[in-house]
Amino acid sequence: MWSFNDGETSTSKYTSALEEEVEILRKSVDNLQNKLRVGLEIENHLKKKFCDLEKKRILSEEKVKKWIAGLLHYHSLHRVHIMNLLDEGYLHLKSTINSVEEKIRQIDISGGQNLKSPPVDVKLPESECRDVHINTNADLITKGNVTSLPSTVTVRTGDASTALARALHEKVAALLLLSQQEERHLLDRNVHAALERKMEELQRNLLQVTNEKVKALMELAQLKQEYHLLQKKVCQETKQGKLLTDIGQKRIVADRDGSLINILKKTYMKRWIGTVSNENGAEADQNSQGNITNRRSNYSMDFARMKIENATLKESLESMEHLTSSVRRLRLALLKVKVSVASEDTAAGMFEALDNIVTEAKLVKTALGSFLPVSWSAEADVGSLGERFDEMVDDGGDSSGEKVDFVSAAGFEMVELLILAAQILKDAKTKGGFSNAAV
Repeated sequence: MWSFNDGETSTSKYTSALEEEVEILRKSVDNLQNKLRVGLEIENHLKKKFCDLEKKRILSEEKVKKWIAGLLHYHSLHRVHIMNLLDEGYLHLKSTINSVEEKIRQIDISGGQNLKSPPVDVKLPESECRDVHINTNADLITKGNVTSLPSTVTVRTGDASTALARALHEKVAALLLLSQQEERHLLDRNVHAALERKMEELQRNLLQVTNEKVKALMELAQLKQEYHLLQKKVCQETKQGKLLTDIGQKRIVADRDGSLINILKKTYMKRWIGTVSNENGAEADQNSQGNITNRRSNYSMDFARMKIENATLKESLESMEHLTSSVRRLRLALLKVKVSVASEDTAAGMFEALDNIVTEAKLVKTALGSFLPVSWSAEADVGSLGERFDEMVDDGGDSSGEKVDFVSAAGFEMVELLILAAQILKDAKTKGGFSNAAV
């Protein structure tokens, strides 16, 4: 069993604790140096990535310009080709219109020649002279009317054909102009849309790179600041350690029970951090060499006290989480057993499940009884602490007359309730079995 000698001076403990703190600080400095190195590597990587993205952006801009130049050249070639096709179509329409007009003129000329042809002399008998003269006059009148009608019709048809040709020509020209303008607008719209999409993509990439670079620089600045603060702190601690190593000698306490080393070290720290007795204060006053060392020791003691309080809070939270998870698991197991009771399953399986729940609850109770928190009162003697630990283990966690941590107390109550519920279910099942057997 580990024993503690009250005659040891607190200065040796204090120096050993400070040396441990210095080792921890050195490790933290090494860790921060590694983080700084990683940050520098990340910054260099981001710089390289930024340069690569800049090169890609420049190349993409050049490609876009080349594509635009190619599209303009392609547009000009197609425009020339379309204009040539339109000119050919215009010439073809003009030739057809001219041929139609020539045919119409030929028809008009042939009609005029038919009108100017000489009359045929017909010899009739004298008895029919009067009738012939009358008939010839009537025939001349009817012929004049008939010949006058085709001339007007041909004139009107010629004017209508020319007007129709002009209207068709104007309509074709307007349609061609409209198609050219629509093609031009579509081409310009597509080019502008492609350029806008490319510019938006490049802006997004540039913004992302700048954000990553700013974050990396901020992290680097923070790491540098922490590194400088740690350097200052290490310098102060090394100076303080040199002053205190001259006062006492370094001693290492060996312990056989490895499971209680960390807890007993914390009780040591709590012992010299707490209210020191008058004898220890007198010895510290005799060993101290001035007000400067006292101030530094008080500062380090306050810092260590704060660390112990923080460790106590973290330990309490972790213990409470573990305790709630264990109690929830046992409660769900009880609910399953209750459901099996309602469904009238086999009694052997139910009793086995209840026994398992009770054993697990007792194990949790034993673990709570063997739990020594960091915030354990350090004014008491360590020997009595060991005795209380043995008594708690032997009694199965019954700590009604002692100062118990609130996590342990709450755990005891929860476990007792679970054990009581399991016992009630077991008794109810046994009574139900007896009643069924009696029936």
